[in-house]
Amino acid sequence: MVADTLNEFFAEGVGKTLLVCLGNSLRSDDGVGPYLAEQLESVPGICIENAGDRPERAIDFVSKYRPEKLVFLDAADFGGQPGVLRQIEPFELSELCLSSHRLPLAALIDWIEAEYSTPCRCLGIQAGSMQLGEKLTPEVAQAAVQVVKWFERTAGNFDPERSATETPELGFFCSSEASLLAHHHAESDDQK
Repeated sequence: MVADTLNEFFAEGVGKTLLVCLGNSLRSDDGVGPYLAEQLESVPGICIENAGDRPERAIDFVSKYRPEKLVFLDAADFGGQPGVLRQIEPFELSELCLSSHRLPLAALIDWIEAEYSTPCRCLGIQAGSMQLGEKLTPEVAQAAVQVVKWFERTAGNFDPERSATETPELGFFCSSEASLLAHHHAESDDQK
């Protein structure tokens, strides 16, 4: 089911999509976004950032990466079974997204699309619990693992050499590359 949803959602491929994960890791299933960001940051070909409970950080990410598309990943309550993944339409955002956002996501999306001409979409995973706690419910954890596996398979076809020569004019690189650069700089500093 998760793979089918992602196959349909990314029918044209992941390409230069920026994934922005939302949520609060201290509120059980609301932490699915940050969990996905952590798990996917090392997957080559995936450009992902964790905005936590501050979706407005997506403005900085869009400015930095200049993606062709922005996708928010978040916990939601659309009345489905816990762990179900589905696209959340813009008109549904105020009712279905559960994260403790400081800025309404619908307003943020309108602003980003107007200012940067970057189409924004949302994927929500039906939460089972929003109680205080650092663990995902089993159903949401299983869905998150399936999301990670799907991106690992999809990004497995990514050619970093080709991408590096095709995208410099956009300043587009993935957080996994940023992590590698940060790790390399940290090692260099340690050796000094």
